[in-house]
Amino acid sequence: MNIQPIWLKYGIYYGILSVLAALVFFYVWPIGMFTQLFITIVLLVAFMVIASKEQKAEDNGILPYGDALKTSFLTGFTGFVIALFFNLILFNLIDPGLIDVLVERNIEDTKAMMESFGMPEDKLAEAMEKAEEEVGNAYTVSKQIQGIISGAFISLIVGAITSIFTKKEETFA
Repeated sequence: MNIQPIWLKYGIYYGILSVLAALVFFYVWPIGMFTQLFITIVLLVAFMVIASKEQKAEDNGILPYGDALKTSFLTGFTGFVIALFFNLILFNLIDPGLIDVLVERNIEDTKAMMESFGMPEDKLAEAMEKAEEEVGNAYTVSKQIQGIISGAFISLIVGAITSIFTKKEETFA
């Protein structure tokens, strides 16, 4: 029997892959924040499903919903925590100037989205002022640490959904 929980193994894999993806998106292949979010969610779902399937196989093909949710949630949350700590180190010790680049990219993405919705110029200017302030504050240490709460919530919601499809209740004949 393996002493290391399956959720921990796949949570670490998810965290490492998230860090590598972020480095690529930050430095090599800049993409929009919505595309980056989509890729992150796809990776999250994939690792949750893989971890749940392995847990089910280890438990002789049985995985009650509660166990599936626990495995999925802990896989995602572990990955989020790893990525969070990496981002704290990256933004505060390795490359503090990256924050300015990311803020500018996020503001450009937000403006493009609002323009695509046909927002009037006066409302756009007002919304952009608010967006600049909010995006500028998003990379502070306190906001990054608050990201743990967001990561837990996202892991719980996505885990609850994926667990519906990965569970297998024990049948009694």
